[in-house]
This record gives sequence, C-alpha cells and structure tokens, in this order.
Amino acid sequence: RWITLLDGGGQTGFDLRCSPILAADILQEYLWSRAAGVVITSATITALRSFDRFILHSGAPSEGVFKVVASPFDYSRATLRVPAMPCDPGDAEAHTAALIDQLPGLLDRSEASLVLFSSRRQMQDVHAGVSAAFGSLLLMQGDGSKQEILRQHREAVDAGRGSILFGLASFAEGVDLPGAYCRHVVIAKIPFAVPDSPIEAALAEWVEAQGRNAFMEISVPDAALRLVQASGRLLRTEQDSGRVTLMDRRLLTRRYGQAILDSLPPFTRELGR
Repeated sequence: RWITLLDGGGQTGFDLRCSPILAADILQEYLWSRAAGVVITSATITALRSFDRFILHSGAPSEGVFKVVASPFDYSRATLRVPAMPCDPGDAEAHTAALIDQLPGLLDRSEASLVLFSSRRQMQDVHAGVSAAFGSLLLMQGDGSKQEILRQHREAVDAGRGSILFGLASFAEGVDLPGAYCRHVVIAKIPFAVPDSPIEAALAEWVEAQGRNAFMEISVPDAALRLVQASGRLLRTEQDSGRVTLMDRRLLTRRYGQAILDSLPPFTRELGR
C-alpha cells in the first residue's frame, strides 16, 4: 500500500493505491487450481537460463514441465560485440561522452541501425552530441508517434538510404524490423531497472528479509531478460544477419556479467575489443 502526493494546477491531493507484490497467489486461486492443464509459451520466459524468475512471479506449480525449445535462427549469422569502454555507465556523464565519441565510428551510415537507451536524458544528450555527424539519418523516440517514426525508418530503407533509430524500452520489445530494416542493434548499457516503484521496492525488501540477495535474485535476472529482449530486435527471420553492440564493460568486469553473458543467444562474440 502506498500514497502518492499529487501537486499540480494549484491543487494538492493524494493518490492511494494497493497491489499484490507478486501475481502468484492470484494465479493460484484463479488459474493453477482451476485449470485441468495450462500451456504458457514465450520467447523470453527464462532469465539467466532458468525458470526461477517465472516461477517466483507466477507461482507456477513445481510439478509442471518446463522446457526450452531450440530456436530456428542461425546465430552464427550475428555478432555480439562489447567494445573497450573507458568507464562504467555508473558515471553517467563520462559514459554519455564515450557514447558520443564512439558511435560515429560504430554506425554504418548506409544501413539501418537501432540504438537503445535505458535513460531518456542520456538518449537526448547523445542525440545532441552526434547530430552533426549523422544529420537527417537520425530518428529519435519522442519526435513523433512510434508508428510514424517506424514508418519514416522503413521508408528510408526502402529508398536505399541508411537510417538510425534512437529509442527507449518500448523499442526494445515488440518492434519488428526484419532484414535490411535493422542490421545493427546498439545497446547503451545493461538495462537494470531503477528501483523507484513501490512494488519493486517491497519485493526487494521481502527477499532481503529472508536473508537472500535481492540484487542477484531480482535485479540481475530482470536485466538479463531485458537484454535478451533488446538483442532479439536483430534476428527477426531465419535469413537475418547483423550485429549487436553492448556499450557496457560491466558484462566483462562484474561477477554477475558472465551469468548475463551466458543467458544471451550464442552469437559470435567479440569481447573487449
């Protein structure tokens, strides 16, 4: 349960809300206990190559059958690159400067690219910093509706021109740009969530109260799942090819990095170069 202060237009009020921390109990009452059988499928149902996150949130019965089916995509047709970076994203100003410095050399002006950010401010700052280098090739989320920006992007590619999309989380999932519409996905940093939601904070507090590590049990699996979703913007058909570039050296330097790396599709890898 939480209260949010509403202050605007010369008026002050309060927004009172309550929510379950997890959907497990609700699903147990209305789904698991009532259905003779349930089939649940998703391309990103696992996190860190495990169903633990899904079971925690959904309360799926432990006697269920959990199975990962191999993808039909040829992952050897894609490359994951983690270039050498001078700083961690924790130093936001330095990381933004590094992105502005490196993106002009990473992005091919003759092809279609998707650059994904976790922070709107960083996206806008990088856009301002590289606009002179890319000019009219740049399209940024917020400069029009999502549908209009995607239409302009496809139109440019259909005309034989390059196009560079800057987007946030909504472009990291549910966006389908097959073939020439996306040859390069650049991800600014590992997409850790900012724990400012009362529900997320309560879940972390509950895990910590049991003597467990909320960062490793919640934050890392959630970030790994989002990173898999973002990487999934590249290969949309069995004939697609291209590359994913992650501008975050923590994948190579932090103890959780290997676990996240192992959860990603088995692209050809170029690490630390």
